[in-house]
Amino acid sequence: MFKKPLVIHPFLFGIFPTLFLFSHNIGELSLNVIFVPIVFTVGLTLLYWFLLSFVLSDMQKAGLIVSLFLLLFFSYGHFLQALNSTGFRLILGWFFIQNSKFLLFIWCALFFIGAYFSIKTHRSLHNFTYLLNIIASFLIVTSLINIGAYKLRTRGDWGDIRSAEKVKISPEDFKKVDRLPNIYYIILDGYPRADILKEIYEYENTEFYDYLTKKGFYIANKSRSNYSQTALSLAACLNLKYLDDLVEQVGIKSKNFEPLKNMIKNSWVFDFLRQYGYKIVAFSSGYPGTEIKNADFYITTGRSLTEFQNELLNTTYVPEVLNMVKSYDRFDSHRKKILFIFNHLIDTCEPKVPIFVFAHVKAPHPPFVFGQNGEKIKLMKRFTDHDGDRLIRKDRLTRAEYLKGYRDQLIFINKKMIKALDGILSNSRTPPIIILQADHGPRSMLVWEDTSKTYFKECMTILNAYHLPHKGNKHLYEEITPVNTFRVIFNHYFRTNYHLLEDRSYYSSARHPYKFFDVTDKIKSEELEDFLDRVSIK
Repeated sequence: MFKKPLVIHPFLFGIFPTLFLFSHNIGELSLNVIFVPIVFTVGLTLLYWFLLSFVLSDMQKAGLIVSLFLLLFFSYGHFLQALNSTGFRLILGWFFIQNSKFLLFIWCALFFIGAYFSIKTHRSLHNFTYLLNIIASFLIVTSLINIGAYKLRTRGDWGDIRSAEKVKISPEDFKKVDRLPNIYYIILDGYPRADILKEIYEYENTEFYDYLTKKGFYIANKSRSNYSQTALSLAACLNLKYLDDLVEQVGIKSKNFEPLKNMIKNSWVFDFLRQYGYKIVAFSSGYPGTEIKNADFYITTGRSLTEFQNELLNTTYVPEVLNMVKSYDRFDSHRKKILFIFNHLIDTCEPKVPIFVFAHVKAPHPPFVFGQNGEKIKLMKRFTDHDGDRLIRKDRLTRAEYLKGYRDQLIFINKKMIKALDGILSNSRTPPIIILQADHGPRSMLVWEDTSKTYFKECMTILNAYHLPHKGNKHLYEEITPVNTFRVIFNHYFRTNYHLLEDRSYYSSARHPYKFFDVTDKIKSEELEDFLDRVSIK
């Protein structure tokens, strides 16, 4: 006679969604992102299984009910997405997307029907429990093999590639520096050049530009980003170099973002300034690539959901429930993080030691959470920070909604930026260096995996403004790109002798981040009318 099988499938089904999502985004994530979701899920699974086992006096039935719940719970978002991307979209997909409460009702009905029959059955569940254990184990092992294979494949494929020009500061170098001003590096995510705002978003940014000019900023009116993605762009800027060495090490097929994260949090700029006595101050951004927790001062609003946790929740029906009961709003959490940075930038003027402030503000980039005057807006039920064709689609936003949401959010960000800059400039003991720069442009005309349908001029032209006191502006020029930002600043204020690099722009897709296409000439030559003539924009 066979012993009763161990009931392990509920715990494995609880772990699998986290491992599955991680394995499909492994290049952009660190392994530690899976620990909290797994511990939380396993803990709740254990609690529910224990309580049901006590109530039903049957561990196998309890396990079956818990596994059914988990499978339905974590499949809801995938099912909704599948409906929108298949031939059913025009009929079933449209209906369920427009009537999400009805879909949620169906999911609940399926659970209660399954639970009812599980409780009422008098058949032995031994074989079924064995089968579920095998299926769940197979899913877990498959994900672990994928993760392990990737980690082995990428282990040791990159080293210290921060800068080929790294130098050690000598005591004599200090004598060359007259003063040590605070340095503010403020990245407004996806903020475009003025001509793009006028041409595509039908907005004249005159008021904001006039303010910057009056405050002594130099605005590089023909600036472009060096790369099309945040981590790539900031890694290049903070290490004063293009990423050719990195690509040689990791290969163009790599999706591993860990080297980029390392180049940002342990950048050459940070090392250089620390040797002059600077303290690094970093605000929490909410984006894993720019969470510089090893800064001397890491400023955060406290615990909040990470991008990975948000995406994991989007696979469930939790967003639907939260939207109904309005007990917690993830859009509001994102809103508070952005406001926190603006409201506390002025606090960094207090330390008497020189500081370098790193503030990556995830706006005006989506999600759109602010109206023109800061009023709360919520254009979608489910929280996502995607853009381009991943956001402009039938189940999310129309292009018209994207343009208006972007424009309104930018207007409000301008107001908050002006107030923050006023505070910094008026409370600084020594005139500060301020770099106000975007990592890339907005993306209403971006199709991530199709360069023929992407308008690079919108995607990669950026706001790039500098407040460089004591005649620092004289070294700037209209087409300066971020890779030369700190070469200019260090040469003028720290008496270094870095030569300026050629200003080039490289596009890469989300699927192949290291496969670069030089689009410099394309950006300079292609006009909007020519692009619209050959590409149909809805």
